[in-house]
Amino acid sequence: MTKKICFIITDAISFNVLCRDQLEFIRDNSDFDITLICGGSQAQLDILENRKIGTIINANFERNPSLLKDTKSLLFLLKYLTFNRFDIVVYSTPKALLLGSVASCVTLHTNRVAIVRGRVYENFFGRKQLFFHMLDKIALSISDKVVFISDSLRQAYFNDDLLKESEGVLLGSGSSNGVDTVNYRPAETSFPRRQKNDSDTFNILTIGRICYDKGLYDLAEIINQTKEPKIKFLIVGQIEDKKSEIFLKDLLSTHSNVEHIPYTKNVIKYFQDADLHLFLSHREGFGNVAIEAASCGVPTFAYNVTGVKDSVENGVSGQRFEFKDVKAITEAIDMAANDKDFSNKYIYARDWAIQNFEQERVWKNYLDFYLKQIQSEK
Repeated sequence: MTKKICFIITDAISFNVLCRDQLEFIRDNSDFDITLICGGSQAQLDILENRKIGTIINANFERNPSLLKDTKSLLFLLKYLTFNRFDIVVYSTPKALLLGSVASCVTLHTNRVAIVRGRVYENFFGRKQLFFHMLDKIALSISDKVVFISDSLRQAYFNDDLLKESEGVLLGSGSSNGVDTVNYRPAETSFPRRQKNDSDTFNILTIGRICYDKGLYDLAEIINQTKEPKIKFLIVGQIEDKKSEIFLKDLLSTHSNVEHIPYTKNVIKYFQDADLHLFLSHREGFGNVAIEAASCGVPTFAYNVTGVKDSVENGVSGQRFEFKDVKAITEAIDMAANDKDFSNKYIYARDWAIQNFEQERVWKNYLDFYLKQIQSEK
């Protein structure tokens, strides 16, 4: 008998990015009847529809808090889940995590699964942090299972007493979608990578959203402090806000060795051309970009923060530094730029990525988990 699974995510873009190809894998390797509930732009909803994964339901979720709109979305979910029954309901991303858990609980669905992908309040303090703690505690306490995409994220919830240690699940080594190790591969066919001459450019890649908590200001400090003229910085990603846009514009105007590419469909090429991937995020659920770099044979220098602790293996796929220790990272970069043998220091990065995060292995972990939850009811 066909089983029905419902995925609830705040924005369709998360289905299209965070679950890229994973939902197709579940469709093609199970008998699940899939329903996807989300909000988002019409363009992203159209992309999702064209993937032909299952039924798409627009709940008009808003990413930003809005009492009126959130109440309407909750009422919509309550009505929909009352008249449409599912064998398992899976919800993730902050807004959908809260509304999905409440609605599926009130409508008496069994197998309510929360997937925790990160904490937007990781670096908040005081009452603001306590408020978000309260919302998370509500959502997780009424869920039957809680899946974390990294062990350090799971540990953070235990440390904050938001969940009992026995209640958090980590599938495999973590990650929400793994890495496509077939396409994310080194430019060369074999290791070691080419030996560099003294005059060769040392290419540093930073990729992702451009804003404060993704390390924009930290990056500027490093650029200002590096001493090696051979270093070139490439920043790839969309600017998050006006303040970041002004800051980046000033950075580009004062440093000829810095280039910005706002958008690209061929991110793999930039990984392959890089000597080092710089990942200065202040918080992550996991940090998939680091395993993409590793799969391309490129080491990552990053902060030793939640999520990144799992996606950067110290001494294997890169190095982790204390949070905000810009000086130590800068010194390490200058040393790397002058080290002709730098590319050979992390020759097992790709092997580590394949062993732990190969995409279909990660997908299978999730599918097996969903099937197990349903079977355990029999």
